[in-house]
Amino acid sequence: MLPLSGTVWMLMPFVASLLAILIFSILYVKRYRNPYESDRGSSITSIVALFVSLLTCALIPVDIFIVSFMKDSSSHFKEWALNITQRTDIENSVLYSYYTLYSLIFFCVFILIPFVYFYYEEKSEEGFTSEGRLCSAIKFTVGFLFVAVVLLLIGHQFIAITHLLNSTFIPLREYSPPPNSTTNGTNSSHEWIDDMKFILDDLTRNKGEDALSMVLSILTSVGVIQLVIFTAFGMSSFPIGLIRGTKSARLEMERIQDSHLTNQTKINALRDRERIGNRLTPRERRQLTKLEENERIITREEQYLLTYRGSLFYKLRNLVRPLQIGFGFILCALSLIIWVSLLITNIDKAMHSLGMRMGYALFKPQITNPIDIILVTFQRVFPLDYILILCMSLFFIMATMSGIKNLGIWFFCVRLYKIRVKKSSPQALLMLFATLMLTTLGINILFYCVSPQYVTYGSQHYINATANNTVMVCSSIASSEDCTMTRVSALLVRFFYKAWFFGAFYYWSMWAFIAVSVLSAVYVIIRPTRSVTDGLIDNDDLEDSDDDLRA
Repeated sequence: MLPLSGTVWMLMPFVASLLAILIFSILYVKRYRNPYESDRGSSITSIVALFVSLLTCALIPVDIFIVSFMKDSSSHFKEWALNITQRTDIENSVLYSYYTLYSLIFFCVFILIPFVYFYYEEKSEEGFTSEGRLCSAIKFTVGFLFVAVVLLLIGHQFIAITHLLNSTFIPLREYSPPPNSTTNGTNSSHEWIDDMKFILDDLTRNKGEDALSMVLSILTSVGVIQLVIFTAFGMSSFPIGLIRGTKSARLEMERIQDSHLTNQTKINALRDRERIGNRLTPRERRQLTKLEENERIITREEQYLLTYRGSLFYKLRNLVRPLQIGFGFILCALSLIIWVSLLITNIDKAMHSLGMRMGYALFKPQITNPIDIILVTFQRVFPLDYILILCMSLFFIMATMSGIKNLGIWFFCVRLYKIRVKKSSPQALLMLFATLMLTTLGINILFYCVSPQYVTYGSQHYINATANNTVMVCSSIASSEDCTMTRVSALLVRFFYKAWFFGAFYYWSMWAFIAVSVLSAVYVIIRPTRSVTDGLIDNDDLEDSDDDLRA
């Protein structure tokens, strides 16, 4: 077990993070839910889903801290970590924590969220009793559960088939070094597997675990696709939006009042013509209907602006706005560093990885990226490096939620829901957090790609006895007796070898992430400055009640 000092160092920030995550989850759901439509069940489910998503991201810094804390400043294992069995027990505890959180994501995505979603969906329909809603929700949930079981069976059966047929599509291989083949003129696959044998053998090898890993990889692939869409867009739109801000509320109010006067004049003219002539032409009738709809939207905009100008945020705008701009520039710098680091890692993989059939696994990073340099520099002052890792985790989550908020929730080419302050339906929030939970799995891949060295070994160093006792940074060429991998990287490396297809898919997805983030930045920069009411009002609101308007 960890010593008391290490336990305190780890538990204090972890408990504080748990409380902060819980409070943030409650406040976020409360901010975006529609108070006139939400119920307790959907709100609690949304809070739990967001809490689990944030907790999954927060586990990565803890994982890195534990492996780094095992060594002292002289690059030796501390007394409590000298026993490899003791280290293995600690590593397994972290591994089981990952499995627990992944299982919770699996449970929420396939059981809890579908049940609550369809229960509330039927609740909005008239003529359904509580028993009827319950039966209908269970029926749809069983359908999702059936999909989950099918995925498990596919994972299990695919393993058996690939073992029999030695499939070349997704070969889930046992540990056996393939023939020597040099990739990109660097290290052979044979040498890589010899060096990484302790990783591949470190985790239990059985078909049940492989089946679960297969399902997890499929869900992670879905999350990576959402990562490319939402997180890549949010990494640009979130910080740039903070810098650019919105149009002046005073000028917006003047524009609305002018539009209101112009619109009302046209409406009165058409109504006078109808009163005098007793009828309007079809074209004039359509024009009047459109003007009346515009008038209702203008009235809503005016009321939103009046509410906004009376808010505490607006009254403190001269104080808050500089903070927004400064925070936006900091996030822009972080986003740029992450983008450059990801680009360098992908170039490194293209030049020095073991190739597609090994999931583009990187034997040892040959090109140092900015994130690794910053983290190595920060590790000299505890706990700056862990604070940066935690900030990156939160930034990825906030960028994802910003992307979903701006783009909406889509099914193929149909937008299902919009995420709006005080206007989001329970179904929209449930879909939001189901999407976020899957994207969280993709964020693990993004972390590993952005900073492969630090995410794998943290701040560990070791003494190389074969090189005149030189102190070296831990890498895959070191043995398990000298360096300890984080569990998240061990899981990824192991499955990159056993199912190369997913590693290759993640690699090419990161190139798509790089491209989408650049295009998003260009779009966000050149688009007009957004209005205060932008995204809050559209034609869907025309049927809302007055109470909903005041919300």
